[in-house]
Amino acid sequence: MLTVTKQATALLKAAKAADDGARRGAGIRLRTDAIPDESGKPSVGFTFSDEPDPNDWEFEQEGLRIFVEGALVEPLDGRTLDVRDANEGLQLVFR
Repeated sequence: MLTVTKQATALLKAAKAADDGARRGAGIRLRTDAIPDESGKPSVGFTFSDEPDPNDWEFEQEGLRIFVEGALVEPLDGRTLDVRDANEGLQLVFR
C-alpha cells in the first residue's frame, strides 16, 4: 500500500487549490508519465481527475481523494510519497 505523508498531502492540496480547472470534489491521480526520468525509468505524473479510472486504486488522505493508476499499484506498494526541499522549492519524492 502506498503511504502519503501529511506534507505531501498538503502540497498536493495546494496544487489542486491553485488550479482553476480542478473541481471541488476532484482527486489527484498518479499515472505513468509518458516521459521517462533521467535514468530511463518510467516516471510518475500527477493529474486532477473527477473520478478514478475503472482499474485505479482509490483512497483518501487528509480529505484528499487519491487515485493510483492500476499499473502503478504494485510498483508503489510499500513506498511513501513525501516532500523534500529542493533548489526550486518543495518537490514530491517517493521513498
